Amino acid sequence: MTPLTLTRDLEVMRAVGRFRMLTRPQLKRWFFAGVSETVVTRFVDRTTGKGWLGVQRLHGNGMQVLWLTRKGRDALVGQGVAAADLFPATGPAAAKDFEHTVMIGEAAVWLATKTPPPEELLPASALLRFFGGRMAVVPDLLALWRLEGGTPAALAVEVDLGTEPLQTVLLPKLALLANALHDWLAGCLTTILVLVPRGRRQAAVRDALPDLPIPVVVEVLEELPGVNSGV
Repeated sequence: MTPLTLTRDLEVMRAVGRFRMLTRPQLKRWFFAGVSETVVTRFVDRTTGKGWLGVQRLHGNGMQVLWLTRKGRDALVGQGVAAADLFPATGPAAAKDFEHTVMIGEAAVWLATKTPPPEELLPASALLRFFGGRMAVVPDLLALWRLEGGTPAALAVEVDLGTEPLQTVLLPKLALLANALHDWLAGCLTTILVLVPRGRRQAAVRDALPDLPIPVVVEVLEELPGVNSGV
């Protein structure tokens, strides 16, 4: 098998494998900021040509989405990447999960390009794989930092598309998550960030939030600096 010789190729493929699927604009902002689209095209051509990544253009002429193939997973494992950190696939995320997967990718890119970036950035699928289902509830995305002086900090991100009932689904889930994180990350500065699609939903969630053991912040995803969703 041809070894991975470019460090950036390995990093990008690992991110695609960890997050199930990323769009080309997300890869551009995360890993190829400041370079031309030609560089991104060469990466896509190189990795898809070797069968490491799969690619599909939405609706024939829309943005490209990329996923890690089994061959790509094997190539990364051969470079020392843990198999448990990777989600090989045969195509894009299923239609019912597609928008949510893209939005989690948007949140990940936003966090990864902040200063300082998180030391760990884990989607729910990775948390479930790492902890073997032992966690009763997991956030869509968990970012971890170690602050000056060694104090750990965590940001648990929930991506809300506005389709779930507020009182019977979203709020009970946030309560479970807040209590789980409070116990699991004791001694860590932890906040939950709920990303919603529009201002009306933001106001509704903020007004309905109960008292919880850790802070909860509600923001509109596309209003965050640097977010540029293609959905």
